[in-house]
Parts: sequence; structure tokens; C-alpha cells
Amino acid sequence: MRPASLAAMMALNLTVSGVLPASPLVDFPVENHALATGNPEAFYMYVDRTFEGKKSSPWQAGQFGYVRNPRRDANGEIVFTRLHEGIDIRPLRRDAKGNPLDPILAAAPGRIVHVNDQPGASNYGRYVVIEHLWDGCRYYTLYAHLARTDVNPGESVRQGQPIGQLGFSGRGIDRERAHVHFEVTMLLSNNFESWHDAHFPGSPNHHGLFNGLNLVGINPARLLLDARTNPNLKISKQIAREEPYFSLLINDSPNFSLLRNYPWLVPNGEVANPPAWKVTFSRTGVPLKIEAAKERLTEPRAVWVKNTPYDTLHASKGLITGPTSAPRLTESGMRFARLLTWPD
Repeated sequence: MRPASLAAMMALNLTVSGVLPASPLVDFPVENHALATGNPEAFYMYVDRTFEGKKSSPWQAGQFGYVRNPRRDANGEIVFTRLHEGIDIRPLRRDAKGNPLDPILAAAPGRIVHVNDQPGASNYGRYVVIEHLWDGCRYYTLYAHLARTDVNPGESVRQGQPIGQLGFSGRGIDRERAHVHFEVTMLLSNNFESWHDAHFPGSPNHHGLFNGLNLVGINPARLLLDARTNPNLKISKQIAREEPYFSLLINDSPNFSLLRNYPWLVPNGEVANPPAWKVTFSRTGVPLKIEAAKERLTEPRAVWVKNTPYDTLHASKGLITGPTSAPRLTESGMRFARLLTWPD
């Protein structure tokens, strides 16, 4: 008699116990699960890199974080200066021409809030954004560089439901490097569209609230792995694990969307109408904590940057410059700070 298959054994266990196994908060958006089996080089899509005259194809550049644009610092150490805001996952199957065949799957149940079917309208190419309600707050998963989208805004989707096909749409990607770029994000502002119109009048926004400038995310790879081992994982607790890297002071405003959308950011509860707020972020720009401040400001201000071996710009997503003893907002940092309370 043949040994029972794993699926049959699971079905038997379910029949006996009558309890379905809990689905992870977030699951892999593709059939490639090599990351979970300790084989990251088979999971992440490489980039073609030329550094100091040497060509390479590191899979590590498909990870989340500061993994791109290597430079030598003043001490001769290699530092990576460009943030990669998601993870790039390889296809498992291709046709005879090399086109990927893998379906893209909803990482969690939710509602489709944006579908971009114009590959030239974004560096993301064709992409889909799904809204999820976790712990009473709205978070978003993004799936980019698709060959095809199979959903429409307003549709509800279940975890594991196909929403498109893996491809290589978007700038700088060819058939060989086809992959899905996957992000897990928070929304910075509910008023992004008018902010964008005011700050980039010559550049149309084709993506409403779900423009990449209005989304900041955590490490999807760590979330995927932790969600598999912890059925009770809370997204707010996951975000709180991030290391603080910089803080901004901004005036209080009824348009401070982060405060309304993610109240857990204020650990001691919201203070009524303080003059200002101090917002602390991770190195990748994710908000980690909001605290009331007593000072009324004439404009937003940088008040702290972690002392690191990196240049201040590279410890703050390019938002802050100057020495750590006297940090100041860059032009893009000032725009970012104003977005948080726009219109201020």
C-alpha cells in the first residue's frame, strides 16, 4: 500500500479535527516559494550591474532595502545608495520564447483599488494595488511589471486568487529579467492628488492615491516568512520592529492622514490639538511613531537622524542632509513633510 500523500494526510486531519488551518496574514504572490526553503538565489530576480568596471548579476539586488547603486564612501567602503521598495520574484515557468507563464496571486483577501493597464504610464509598468483591512487599518499590496491584469477596481478578491500574469512591462526590464515586483505598504496621505498637482504641475498623475510617491512599505520578504510561522501576526507589531532612523516635526492639521488612518502610531493615544507632532521613520521612510510636540513651527523641520556610517542622505531616504548634529530637510524632504498634512 502506498504512503498517504501530504494532501491526503492534511485532509484526514481536517476531517478528524474539524478545524481548518489558519491562513497566513500575507502569502506569496506567486508559486515560487524558494525563499521559504532557504534558497533565495532561486527566488529573487537579479540585476545586471557594472561597478568599477566589473560586470555582475547579483540576486541580492532583488531584495528589499538599500541594495542598489553601489558607491565607495570616503573610507573606501562600498555603500548602496538607492532604495528598492519591494522585492523582485523570479518566474518558475516560461514558454518556448522565454515569456513567463506564472500567474500572479492576491497575497491576502481584499479589494482591488487600482489597476494600471498602461505600461508606459509608470516605471511599475502594468500594476495592481489591493487594499486590505488588517487590525482595523487599511494597508496595500502592490504587484508590478505584469504582462496582463485580470481584475478591475472595486472587485473583492480572496487570498490566492489569480489577478494577472507575471511579465516585464515597465522601464529597464527585458524578457530575461521578467519578474513581479511586490510591495506591502501604508498610505501617506488621503490628499495626495492635490499635493501632486501643486508640486508637479507639468507631470500628470495617472494613479490617483496609489502613485508610488504616496506609498511606503516594509520588507515583504520578512513579512511573508513571519506570517507563515505566526498565525496571530499583527501588522502593526511587524512594523514596530523596524529601526528608527530619523524624525520630523510638523504642525498639527486636520489633514494629517497618518494620524487618522493608523492610530496605533500614537502609542499613548492622541492628544487633542497639540501645536505640532514629531514623526519618527525607519530608514526606508515607514512611519513608526507619532508623538505630540509643544512647539508651533513656521515650516516642517528635521530634528533627529541616527548617527550611522552612512551619509545622512542615505540614512533618511534622501529627505535630510547636513551633519547629524544639525540635520535639515532637503527640497524633496520638505515636499514629503508637507504631503503629510496637505493641504497645510
